[in-house]
Amino acid sequence: MKKLSVKFFSDYACPFCYIGETHLKRAIQESGLENDSDVTMLSFELDPTFPNHYVGPSTQLLASKYGISLSQASEEIKKVETMASDSDIALDYVHARYTSTFPAHRLTKLAQEKLSSEKANQFIDRLFQAMFEEHREMSDLEALKPLALEAGISEEDFEQLLNSDDYSEQVRSEEALAKQYGVNAVPYFIINDKYAIPGALPTSEMKKIFNKILEEDQIIAEGAACGVDGCK
Repeated sequence: MKKLSVKFFSDYACPFCYIGETHLKRAIQESGLENDSDVTMLSFELDPTFPNHYVGPSTQLLASKYGISLSQASEEIKKVETMASDSDIALDYVHARYTSTFPAHRLTKLAQEKLSSEKANQFIDRLFQAMFEEHREMSDLEALKPLALEAGISEEDFEQLLNSDDYSEQVRSEEALAKQYGVNAVPYFIINDKYAIPGALPTSEMKKIFNKILEEDQIIAEGAACGVDGCK
């Protein structure tokens, strides 16, 4: 079977990214592709202008961003929380503390370099939990330090990140790549470098897409091995 490569643009400030990333993980597991998949999160900031300090309730931020009333914003937040609950995700959107996510993306790049792919993806899950379940600020690296050390990042590597601009260029490069792809909303999944899946699709839909992609790629690979003298 051809290996499944999944790259996805995502941001810790995005509740749909948390849901979509969870659906992705479940789709891979339920398809029996854990040992035949390579999953990599790419950096994306929903709002690069977010400050480094908490500025107010998510209800107010949502209302201001979309020009809706506070009651409408509250209803939209409840819809997202219900969507997450239906997928057994404990998402406390209303109390999330929104700040710049750039530091968390830098920390993610460190994890992806220093840890195995599996552990790095587990750490990404942990940061989403920190954002939407524990109300930690993604701009506060000191608050994220215990999570990084628990994941297996050394204190030396963490302190190097804390006291430098390491991985900033890589984060910016991935965000520039998102613009090249025309990505303006996340999550945005790229499968085997040629199929795009925007949005947080249900697990069942992602499984169907995976199967179709793998079948199509297998047919193409078999066809490429055929010539005038037959197939090899």
